[in-house]
Amino acid sequence: MSLPVQALQAALDALSDTIAIVDEGGVIRATNAAWQGFMQANGGDPETCSVGANYLDTCDRAQGPCADEGRPVASGLRAVLDGTSPEFSLEYPCHSPDEQRWYCVHIKPFRSDDQRYATVLHENVTDRKLTEIRASDLDAEVAQGVRTQTADLRQENSELDAFIGAVSHDLRAPVRHLQGFLGLLRRRGQERLNADDRQMLDVLDASATRLGHMIDELLGLSRVSQRALQIRPVNLAQVVLRAWANMAPETQGRDIDWVAGDLPVLQGDADLLQLAFENLLSNAVKYTGGRATARIEVGAREEQGSWVVFVQDDGVGFDPRYTHRLFGAFQRLHPEKEFQGIGLGLVNVKRIIERHGGEIWAQSQPGDGAIFSLRFPKPAAR
Repeated sequence: MSLPVQALQAALDALSDTIAIVDEGGVIRATNAAWQGFMQANGGDPETCSVGANYLDTCDRAQGPCADEGRPVASGLRAVLDGTSPEFSLEYPCHSPDEQRWYCVHIKPFRSDDQRYATVLHENVTDRKLTEIRASDLDAEVAQGVRTQTADLRQENSELDAFIGAVSHDLRAPVRHLQGFLGLLRRRGQERLNADDRQMLDVLDASATRLGHMIDELLGLSRVSQRALQIRPVNLAQVVLRAWANMAPETQGRDIDWVAGDLPVLQGDADLLQLAFENLLSNAVKYTGGRATARIEVGAREEQGSWVVFVQDDGVGFDPRYTHRLFGAFQRLHPEKEFQGIGLGLVNVKRIIERHGGEIWAQSQPGDGAIFSLRFPKPAAR
């Protein structure tokens, strides 16, 4: 049993979205109350928007706040009615003097008594659109805030690095004076100094030497941070071999099984990368010092979008609970009486790798050696 026409119209009028039904020629055959209210509020009139009017003609000659979308809607409706398109949707602004509004028109076909029709529905999407705009504005505001903070942080870091460099440079002269006068005092008072005096001078001399090394490392850290990168293709195998050659004074008299695997060509600063590997290899040589035969290996593996280069040794290792301290300034995981150093080498390495857009991490267990891994991004394909 079919529903009476009055019941069908009541059902259409109960819907809050604007709906019209048009036939194959684009003539409106039915509308609901929301459709009439929407059209009249946006410059329409009963002659162009009510039952019997040709909606295609209305869209082609559209005027008012939604006029720009008239022709695209007419084109989409024709494509749906002639079967060249399964459906059509278009989101458009339709602002009034009093408020901002957005609608989305949905056109879908159906058949009845072998006749082709289409439903035309204008959905009010203003709330969603305003939410998207607010989210976009918030994202833009956050992004701008991040850019500003990043620029401020870079400026502060640059100023801090410059300060460190200046202070370190100024400290060099008094340290040299201290070491010189200690040596002079030792020579002049050689016959008058007792064992306790000589021990005190030895402690002072060792402290001055350590301070000198700290100043040199701080100057190196400042230079690494301030120096402009000279980016070019770098054969990492050659860089590592040069770094290993510079280890000759430290490896003299040592039995070290040195292994260098296939290494990639990277985009980077060859001098800074060599400095990074000199620090890593120096650490490996130092912490394998207790082994009759040590093994140090440098290799690489390819991962998605990056190269991972590793430096592995079979030395004393370290407690993994303190890995986070490795790359902090003046942080040491072993007593100085066992292994000399001031704890800035790995800070330098971290700065260099991060300036190349990469990252560094370490893995170890006490007595089981250590692996330092460096991730370098691959250049984007052109």
